[in-house]
Amino acid sequence: MSRQKPGRNEPCPCGSGKKYKACHAAEDRLRESAAPAPRAGHPLADELQKAMALLRGEDLEGVSRALEHLGGLLTQWGPAPGLRFDAALFHTHVSRQLDRMEEAVERDPAQARNALRLSTVRELGTRAFLDKLRATLLARATAAGLSAEDRQALCLGALLASTPKDGRVRPEDRPVLDVVFSAQFREWGAKHGQALAASVDTGDAALSDEAREALRQAGEGDMDALVKYVESDPGLAQRIAQEAKERAGRVEAAMRQPTTPSLLAPEEQVWLTSVLWAPLTALKDPALDAPARSAAVSGFLGAMKRALADDPDFQTHLLERLRARAQDPALDEATRGFFTDAAVAVQAEPVRMVLAAVLTARGEPEARSAEEQVVRADLEAKSEWTADDLEPYRALLADMKLPASVERIQRAQAWLRAHPIAQTPAP
Repeated sequence: MSRQKPGRNEPCPCGSGKKYKACHAAEDRLRESAAPAPRAGHPLADELQKAMALLRGEDLEGVSRALEHLGGLLTQWGPAPGLRFDAALFHTHVSRQLDRMEEAVERDPAQARNALRLSTVRELGTRAFLDKLRATLLARATAAGLSAEDRQALCLGALLASTPKDGRVRPEDRPVLDVVFSAQFREWGAKHGQALAASVDTGDAALSDEAREALRQAGEGDMDALVKYVESDPGLAQRIAQEAKERAGRVEAAMRQPTTPSLLAPEEQVWLTSVLWAPLTALKDPALDAPARSAAVSGFLGAMKRALADDPDFQTHLLERLRARAQDPALDEATRGFFTDAAVAVQAEPVRMVLAAVLTARGEPEARSAEEQVVRADLEAKSEWTADDLEPYRALLADMKLPASVERIQRAQAWLRAHPIAQTPAP
């Protein structure tokens, strides 16, 4: 995006097609009036400097992601003091405005919601509220147990709530107030039985009454209504199935790249290699004719299904790890996106995804220490495996205090005792 400032009614240089005043004018004004640099002794000095650099830089998507994350935190914490507009004033204003906007809501819910947001932040986003919000966000940012992404979102919100020295406040130029409004509007709608608040805010206003009811029941833990609704709409079921197929295809294609991280932990690969050694060796036999190859494929698939069925914790641990990595702030956005897609794909098609991880993935499982890397290399250099061959690895994992990993190796040892292997390990 060009940083040359256009006229208010000219096209925004970001390429959105909107007028500048309706797109990035507010964010640019915020950059120009950003809060002064924090004192070196401030406990959040580094985080505030990074948030300020984000505001003054070119990464508009980064600002949006941080504000979205802030919205998640506000929703998680609920209507705590300092994080919401005055409840009584909010109720009075929103109720009055919705009564006046009844026809507008029916005609265009999204536009009506935007008008309601604008009038609310102008009415309630006073300097006093902004000052209180800023202090509350900074206080929250110093709490223990927060991730780096949490602190960045809170510090960015605090900067956006800062008021200039001249005291001028334009609430509509403060996107942090939009975040507060969205969280409070959802809560207000749930409390007062206003489905419109949730549907307009989340973009599902076009859903049928049956779909909303099914989603409501699913939110309360009753998934049967949602399943029945999907099954009753072949078009919806087809779209969901197609999306799942496309997502799985993206994950499989990504795993074929050497730079893509492995889905498997090192001990999971050892366990799967042990369990699938014989059927995988049979599958790779170059002398197989067509009928024999078909039988080998069926045997390999059957062995994979039995392995996953015999170890129900495998999929649970795999999903937990994938979801955690999808939220890891140390990873880049593309890698987090891969793990997000992979978690969904594994949950939908575990056998297919584990097969891809075993047969086509090029990335190697990442060792957690140099010692583990050495033990793994020694193990893979052996021409055959026995339960005793896995013992050094089991002992190392025990020293590393990884009980779930130790249990996985013990499963592999038990399998090898019952199914001795005397072939060259598959790569």
